Amino acid sequence: MTTLGITRFEDLISHMDGLADSARRSHVDAETVDFLVTIRHRLVRIHNHLTGQPAEAEPGTHAQSKSVTDTEDLLNQFGMLTDAARGAGLPSALTHYLHTARLRMRFSLRGQAGRRIVNRDEKTGTAELEWPGGRETVEVVDSSAYGAGVIGRNPIAVSTVARLTTQEEARRRRYECLVVYCEQNRFEYHIGLEVFAIL
Repeated sequence: MTTLGITRFEDLISHMDGLADSARRSHVDAETVDFLVTIRHRLVRIHNHLTGQPAEAEPGTHAQSKSVTDTEDLLNQFGMLTDAARGAGLPSALTHYLHTARLRMRFSLRGQAGRRIVNRDEKTGTAELEWPGGRETVEVVDSSAYGAGVIGRNPIAVSTVARLTTQEEARRRRYECLVVYCEQNRFEYHIGLEVFAIL
């Protein structure tokens, strides 16, 4: 397995920036490029959290020169990059998130945007949600191995790192998550969480 010269997180971001730059100049649809940029942004947020850096800190990198011919080629190169990051020994929270992003991108490009990576768990209940500057009890309305949807009383900014604590089968489980959407519904907020680590 080739690592594409990736030995640090900054190398990964350099390759992702190069893919996005080349894709913008080729025949890749804008929505797919935006998806790639969103994943890059979320990876930086996770990395900053894991390394104790400010949430908004950006890695000092320059885009790696890439050549993307079309959307299919972008998918293939992103897959190679995902494999390379795993082989390079980057933190598992990052490589796991990158892998699930690859699956989502593949489903989207294959016209299966509504397909879930794993089945939704219909279990409901309450959980504790913590984020910088706040904490509350939320209602879990759906969940899977990769994320959860919760209802809370407070808005939380997208890309915030939050910790969800649940009581499952007589034991507490803690999940580190990224907020990926927060939609107001009257006096409540439907918050989407993507899990990147289980503590």
